[in-house]
Amino acid sequence: MPAGIAGLAALSIAGAAPGAGAPRHVTGPPPGHTGGFGEPTCQTCHTGLPLNDPGSTLEVDGLAATYRPGHTYRVTVRVDGDVYTRRAGFQAAFRWADGSDRGATAGSIGSRGPDTRVTTDSTGRVEYIGHTGGGIDAPGGSREWTFEWTAPEAAGPIAFHVAANAANGDDSPLEDLVYTSARELASDEPR
Repeated sequence: MPAGIAGLAALSIAGAAPGAGAPRHVTGPPPGHTGGFGEPTCQTCHTGLPLNDPGSTLEVDGLAATYRPGHTYRVTVRVDGDVYTRRAGFQAAFRWADGSDRGATAGSIGSRGPDTRVTTDSTGRVEYIGHTGGGIDAPGGSREWTFEWTAPEAAGPIAFHVAANAANGDDSPLEDLVYTSARELASDEPR
């Protein structure tokens, strides 16, 4: 019996419905799940397989190794899942990599449509972009989201973190793939 089926059978034997007790965030991930700066990832809710397990991919387009202060970039996050992927989600953040503002939002993020939304953490220091309820279906096992990032006017190293999941759509937290990516962006102007 495959591991996912055995896990569901164990839940049924224990008298619980599949997914019972697992928080559902179909309208968007809670703030603080990019894997950066000591944060957890989507594995808080999507469990059962190792982080960055082979089988699917996470790609980010629209970011180079350097940024121009004040310039706006169109960024696309793409999850190419395996044959079992039915839904997908993501969360990303741009933060100062060092200095007195280390970990705080660097620049600003803008949603480009109904598939993404911007949220902030409880302190208001970090801005996140993530999927919405309308942005989770993954026809053909793939999903992409596009948003805008406006770089800050100040120069300095910026950390970009993104976490994404390729979920099997069975409304349980089991057997979903989770991926992370991190980049450090340098200003093309001196500090």
